[in-house]
Amino acid sequence: MSTSPSPPATAPTRLLHRIGMGWLTAALTLALSACSGAPTAFNAGPSGTFSLRVGHELALRVQSIGPGEYTAPPQISSTAIRFVSSTLVGPAVPAGETQLFRFKGVRSGSAIITFQHTNISAAIVDTVAVY
Repeated sequence: MSTSPSPPATAPTRLLHRIGMGWLTAALTLALSACSGAPTAFNAGPSGTFSLRVGHELALRVQSIGPGEYTAPPQISSTAIRFVSSTLVGPAVPAGETQLFRFKGVRSGSAIITFQHTNISAAIVDTVAVY
C-alpha cells in the first residue's frame, strides 16, 4: 500500500498556524461584537483613546490597587457619550476592586472621561471619539 505525501500547506493555513487559534477567536469575537449591539469592552488605561459608533456601547474596566474605588459617574467633558452604569466585576483580587463602567455613544464628536479614585490623587483620563 502506498501513501502519497501531504500537499504543501497553503498560505492561509501557514498563517493560521503562526497566529494560533486563540488570536483568530479573539479577532472574530471583536468583529462580531462590533456588528452587534453588545458593548465593546476595554481595560481603561492612564491615557487611552477609543472609538465608538453612535448608538453603540463601550465598556471600560478599571482596577484599583489598594483600598478605595473609582467614583461613579466619572467626569465626562461633552455630550457625545452618556454614562450608563458602573458595576463591580469579579472574581475579587487581593489588589483591589475591579469596576466596569459602561457608556453609550449619543452623537458624533469626542469626549474625555476622567476616572477619579477615592483614595489616591492619580486619575485615569481616556478619550472617546464617537462617529
